[in-house]
Formats: sequence, C-alpha cells, structure tokens
Amino acid sequence: MSAAALSSRAFTLRMIGGARYISRADWDALARRGYHRHAWFVAAEKCGAEPRHVGVYDGAELVAVIPAYIERETLHGDLHARLYGPARGLAAAMGGGLRPSLAIGAPMSTGSDPLGAIAVLTEDVVDHAMQLLEDEARAEHVKAIVWPFIGEDMSVIRAVARRRGYRESFANSEAVIDVAWSSPEEYLASRSKNVRRTLRNELAWVHDQGIRVTWEADLRPHVDTFDALYRASYVSRNSRVAHLAPQFFAELASQQSPGVRVQCAWHGSKLLEMAVALDGGGALDLCLSAQSDETRNGFLYQHCLCYDPIRAAIAGGLTRIHLGPSALYPKVVRGARLQSRLTLVRGTTPAARAALRVVSPLTDVRNRAKHRRLLGKLNSTNTGS
Repeated sequence: MSAAALSSRAFTLRMIGGARYISRADWDALARRGYHRHAWFVAAEKCGAEPRHVGVYDGAELVAVIPAYIERETLHGDLHARLYGPARGLAAAMGGGLRPSLAIGAPMSTGSDPLGAIAVLTEDVVDHAMQLLEDEARAEHVKAIVWPFIGEDMSVIRAVARRRGYRESFANSEAVIDVAWSSPEEYLASRSKNVRRTLRNELAWVHDQGIRVTWEADLRPHVDTFDALYRASYVSRNSRVAHLAPQFFAELASQQSPGVRVQCAWHGSKLLEMAVALDGGGALDLCLSAQSDETRNGFLYQHCLCYDPIRAAIAGGLTRIHLGPSALYPKVVRGARLQSRLTLVRGTTPAARAALRVVSPLTDVRNRAKHRRLLGKLNSTNTGS
C-alpha cells in the first residue's frame, strides 16, 4: 500500500492491557526483532512488568504495537540513572528525579522499535499514540516519558516527538551484522587475514577444550542452571544483585515458544556461558548473556559473541543479528556495522522538565564524545573487516 493511501486511512488506536490479551499468532506476525516475541512480553509481564502498550488497528486487525512499560528501576538501569550518571543521587535529592518513567520499548531490551510495518506509523498515528501515552503517564503520576533507544532512521517518530516537546540526545550505537553469507566458511573467507586467524584460533580452542555449543529450544530442563549462571555472572560484572525476577527463566521456559532459545556453551554438564537468543521478523537478538569467571572475555566468549551466532543465523535463514551496544570493538572487526540510536524524553512535571533542559544536552555531548573515541579507535586499526 502506498504512503498516500496509508496516510488517508483511518486507523483506530487503543491501549492494550498486556500481551496476553493478544493471541501469540497475531502478535508474532508483527515482530520485527527477536525481542518482539509474544513469549518474551508475556514472561516479563507475568514477572511484574507493567505494560502500557498502544495498539494500532485497521478495522478489527491489529497492524502495529508501540510497546511501553512503567519503568521504576529496571535490569538495564532506568532513565534517571542513565541520564544523570554519577550525579543521580544528588539530582534526586534536589527534586530533579526522573523515576518512575514511562519507557517505550520491549521489556529488558535495548531498543524502542515498534512492532508492525513502519509505514503504518504515519505522523497522525504517532501523534495520537504519543497523546495516549502521555495521558497514561499523567494518570500514573510518572515523571518522564522516554523512547530510550530509537533509531536515527525513525524520522517520523522523531519529528512528531520534537513537535510535542521531547528532547533528543545521542544514546549509543548498536552492533548489527547483516548476514550476507551462505555458509560459515564463506563468512570466514570474507574476513581479513588477521581476523581469520583469530576466528580459527577460537574454533580450535573450543574444540580442543571439549566444549559443546548448543542452542537449546526446550528451556525447561535447564531453568535452574540458567538462573544460577546469570545471577552469578551479573554479580561478578556489576558488583550488585540482578533485578531479574526470580521466576523469569521458568516463565520464559513455560511459554515453549518458537523463536525463543538459549545459546549454551557446555563443558560436560557444566554450563560455562549462555545468552538468550530470540528471533523474529528475520532478525536475531541476543540478551541476558552470562559467562563463568573461568571463561570470561576469553576465546569462548569471543566465539559465542559473533561466529557462533552467525553460524546459527545462516542455518536458520535469518538475515540480521542485533548484538547490542556493548563490546563494540570485537564485533565490528568481525563484521558488524554500527547503528546509532537516540533518546527522546519529555518531563511530565515542572521539576523534571527543568532538569531535562539541563541534563539532556549534557548527556548528548557526553555520549557523542564517547562515540567519537570509539570510532577513532576503530579507524586507527588496520585489522580490516
């Protein structure tokens, strides 16, 4: 359907009480990312996530979803912590706190992508959706509304947000691999000499150590193992306890959903590394990764970071892998490109709006400087891609 036809079409928008009120088939048909899977949303909501999704309907048919949640303090750090950084305690004490907020995006994800065809999200539709979300924010007495990680290419959403008074700042870059190879061997051949040597060393080490890397589709037998490794790894990395609900892996396993797997590295019966692997809309997302202390940042970590997901994506006919915003350097030299994301935020109270007038530009400067340093490191390296 043409853009002109879409813009003249009368869509109906309404709040959705939670993913469980929509059938898995109807929801998953709109998935554009792995973390758009119905099972991911349902598991998070059963574990306490507070949904405020906006559904876009063409007659009786659901054609798009703008996912949103009340964010109090999440697994990845909430808006208040992300924007204020080390000054978050002082800002809260001075009345400039941004907690709680209404965050647009899938639960426990690093993206604010809507579900469904982007062409459906015309300026009128986005404007209406933002009005519904702002009404919800006021009703819930949250202090800010945020699209934490919106793609630079989301021009319609950005334009409507600016008109409505949202402040825009650079958030980060995500590593994305476009899977253009027909086999792992073709992928290896496409890399530079130095990168090929590194990848072959990783493969040899994994083989020589007797490590098996599997992609578990039935999570139920391993729930306790996944939970234990994830929590231990989180404490080791962050020196604090994970906020993940204690029953999350059990709830996710109970969904028995296609497109929901866990990448596992085993030495005998011991789980050394893991990452939840979600695929949808031809894209693969890896999240909730964990490593044992004995393999952290070593050959196994590097193997599971890029080569093994590429192998699995080729086998599964997937065309894109979203590898997230961390460890960008090794991902880029192994074939990833960087995709910039922005934060759109609007305060709902006078104090929050005043705080954002100051902190949003400072956050933009800080994050862009960090990004330039990363690009400088990449550009000065002669390893190639």
